[in-house]
Amino acid sequence: MRDWMLMLFAGLAAAVIPFQAVVNGRLGRALEHPLYAAFFSFLGGTIALTILVLATTPGIPSWPKENPTPWFYFIGGLLGVVFVTTILIVTPEIGPANVLAATVVGQLTMAIIIDHFGILGVPVIPVSLPRLLGVLMLFGGLLLIQTR
Repeated sequence: MRDWMLMLFAGLAAAVIPFQAVVNGRLGRALEHPLYAAFFSFLGGTIALTILVLATTPGIPSWPKENPTPWFYFIGGLLGVVFVTTILIVTPEIGPANVLAATVVGQLTMAIIIDHFGILGVPVIPVSLPRLLGVLMLFGGLLLIQTR
């Protein structure tokens, strides 16, 4: 039951993504440059996170001394830049439904690969026929959604 509640929460959080895609795409057009839009998108996120951190934590967090953090744990923001910038460039061209259908197929395909090999220490969940069929069905959905 807990997993279903968490999946519901994730699904509700994901519901903002189509709005983000449209807003960022329109901002990119309004500013006449997609990188400006990406910059302001991340600036707004940085300000919001700064407020959340200051409001919910007691002081500035300390850097762990005994456990060195691998450098690649810090590339999440860079990966976000790639994703957000790509989305805001392509959304005005092909629409949010097409963009988000493609991103879901891409995300789940990569997630299955990550699960299968246990990349970055996640629990290994081998590729199975139901998982492959799920991705193929999503790809079929992508093909259906993109037809006009």
